Amino acid sequence: MRSLGIDVGVGKGLDLVMMDGSRVPFLVATHANLEDVRRAIEEGKPDIVAVDAPSAWAATGKSRLTENQLAQLNIHAFRTPSKGHGGATQFDWMRSGFEVFKVAAACGFPLFNGGQWKGRTIEVFPHATATVLAGCLRPKSMRKRPWRERVLRSQGVRTAELTTLDGVDAALAALTGILVLEGHHTYLGDLKEGVIVVPARTLPAARYRAGQDEVAATMPLFVDCACGCGRQVRPPREFARGHDAKRKSGLWDQVRRGREAETELRRRKWEMPPETR
Repeated sequence: MRSLGIDVGVGKGLDLVMMDGSRVPFLVATHANLEDVRRAIEEGKPDIVAVDAPSAWAATGKSRLTENQLAQLNIHAFRTPSKGHGGATQFDWMRSGFEVFKVAAACGFPLFNGGQWKGRTIEVFPHATATVLAGCLRPKSMRKRPWRERVLRSQGVRTAELTTLDGVDAALAALTGILVLEGHHTYLGDLKEGVIVVPARTLPAARYRAGQDEVAATMPLFVDCACGCGRQVRPPREFARGHDAKRKSGLWDQVRRGREAETELRRRKWEMPPETR
């Protein structure tokens, strides 16, 4: 399982990071161009391509539904206008992103259209990925790069090779692709004008808030639910909502089975385990 993450720029070029299921970047490239993207796809053979750039102009107006829905969660992205409103030079990086999507499609990775994820190109947003994985916005006392690096490390991603914020963002894009392939995915917006994919099965109803500084410094970003379901929760919580009752019920069952076993051992006059004496 491999994912290619691409951070799009104009003057600086593109940043590429490819990682596999071990979450160790084995391809890191800066100042890359479209030919480098083509080569990375053809030689690296990723299963998914994740691009940090809009995949299409808005259908109408000055923003897309995907960005508006993210804003409702307090995750703010640069708004993508309709083509008629996108003529200014400030939108040049978006046009560069459109070219990246075209190259990926020509290499056999068409834009995700609501079907399968493998073999597709997806639009991602590193700020949204970091927020969703952390369960909160960046604490006000932390700068953007160390915060996002911390999110990567919390997911087991090695960050030693990532020497710039753009490289970190490309790695977050690649990580999003890995998590999507593992089944952690949802998207916001309208497929007709492009959607931003985030690495979570569901999103909260409440708006994200900035993390507490002392929590950010001393606690992990998330832990596995203590019931063993595989879901992740934000400390100091131990359980997903309602899952403490599930764990309690499981422990009751274990105690009942244990007492049944003890009764049978005594009835048969068999010895008890040494550690229970």
